[in-house]
Amino acid sequence: MRIDVQTHHVPQAYVTALAARSDFPHYERAEDFWWAWASPTQKLPMRSPALDIDIKLAEMDEQEIDIALISINIPGPDLAKNPKDADELARIGNDGLAEAAALHPGRFRGVASLGFGEMDATCRELERCVDELDFVGLQVFAYIGGERYIDDAAHEPLWGLLAERGVPLVLHPGPSPSGPHYEDHWLGPMIGFMFDECLAALRLILSGVLERHPNLKVLLPHGGASLPLFIGRVDNLSSRYRDDQDLITRDPSEYFARFHTDTVVHSQTALEFSLQEMGASRMMFASDAPWVPVKRHADMMDALDISADDAERIWSGTAREFFGL
Repeated sequence: MRIDVQTHHVPQAYVTALAARSDFPHYERAEDFWWAWASPTQKLPMRSPALDIDIKLAEMDEQEIDIALISINIPGPDLAKNPKDADELARIGNDGLAEAAALHPGRFRGVASLGFGEMDATCRELERCVDELDFVGLQVFAYIGGERYIDDAAHEPLWGLLAERGVPLVLHPGPSPSGPHYEDHWLGPMIGFMFDECLAALRLILSGVLERHPNLKVLLPHGGASLPLFIGRVDNLSSRYRDDQDLITRDPSEYFARFHTDTVVHSQTALEFSLQEMGASRMMFASDAPWVPVKRHADMMDALDISADDAERIWSGTAREFFGL
């Protein structure tokens, strides 16, 4: 069995809702396809593979992918400034993912997104996604609303709910306060997103979120971003210089040992390093389609010199355990 734990689909109802907006987030039609605007300067081309679930299904079949965990992508509903708008956009996006899964039984499972407009409504929407829509995880962008820290105390009820229900948290890069520094040369998607992921993960660790919620499961995608390389540095400097060490009781690396990751790293060397540092029991196959062809990461996975047991874990075993599939 092969499972893809990070792949994106934008439902038509979500496109329609964003196209009707004048403020961010919104969609604009130009050059015969949609552009997704997440800020006055940040836009992404949303061509057919991002919008048409049948294209995704055909690519899955070509690479023998049995199940894909689908989530929306940038721009997330949390970017809406009006709290009610944000929560309503989340509902529309989640319903669209559920509809796509229902059209192809057994092939797709949803990963929710939330508006973070009003916390009670946010928690209720997560419960609806899990209990009624049969979703298996929650995707949260590195900065809520493109600017709020993930470890803000206002989000604490959500982390408690995730831990209580056993629903994994999937971190994902998106708009951030560093956006202006990423504008040139498309630096954001190329490398800035990885920094944002690491900062979000470290905030969950260093603020004590993982200390307070020992059952919280977290997927840090893209091979763990750069944390497998730098977690030793974090341990060393944290123990010597931090003035708020009382927020956690162990080294940061011990909390990082609870994180899982995926195979979206774009080079064989990086994939091998991430696997060496994190192990097959913490790694899952993913494609990040449609931004990356599924074949690229499937070929890299097949090129790994690993045991059949480890290959089975990365292709599906770890995902089945982590997401309860």
